[in-house]
Amino acid sequence: MEVKSTFKAYFQILETPTVQVVLLGGGFLLLMLFETMGVLTPFDTQLHGALSQYPLAEWQQDILRDATAMGSNSVLLFIAFVAALGLKFQGYTKQASTLVFAVIAGLALTFALKYGISRGRPPLAQHQVDVYTQSFPSAHAMMSTIVYFYIARLFAKSTTQISVKIWVYMVAGLLTFFVGVSRVFLGVHWPTDVLAGWLGGGAFVAFCFYILKWQRKLRIRHQ
Repeated sequence: MEVKSTFKAYFQILETPTVQVVLLGGGFLLLMLFETMGVLTPFDTQLHGALSQYPLAEWQQDILRDATAMGSNSVLLFIAFVAALGLKFQGYTKQASTLVFAVIAGLALTFALKYGISRGRPPLAQHQVDVYTQSFPSAHAMMSTIVYFYIARLFAKSTTQISVKIWVYMVAGLLTFFVGVSRVFLGVHWPTDVLAGWLGGGAFVAFCFYILKWQRKLRIRHQ
């Protein structure tokens, strides 16, 4: 019983938006700093080179393309739109609006970072899918983290059962993990591009819920 209570206490701490913003945002900023300094290049080149030594079978490439499609902008926007409609029909108009705003803002931030940092992609000969933008951070990794974890957070807030919260976050985590890994194995991203996308997307979601929490407290204070 004591172990369960301790686990619940730690889980509640980690679920706090402020803690998430500091940890995830700090990790992203460090990666971005290291990228601008060129520190990440040797690690990325070595790891990417090691992975490219193992050619993928056609069926493996098909699985990876299916996984990467779950992080494409069109699929993510469709999922966010459907989720927002579901929230609106259930009477949660504000949650629906904030979800749409968060996804659009996240998309704008992701591509602003891409063009601002302007990191080159891995060698073109290794690409298994078409790409059109810069490499850092991975838009698939960052946007899938934003969409799936934002929706997961909304679900988690509707229950007090820790087991349900963990299950919801695990599903979101697996989705974003497979999307991100597929980008590396398909040869279109350096490993740290994906890691930065995960950290940046997580920090962005946490920041959104931090703002909502702050607005809620401010509104209660003025009542």
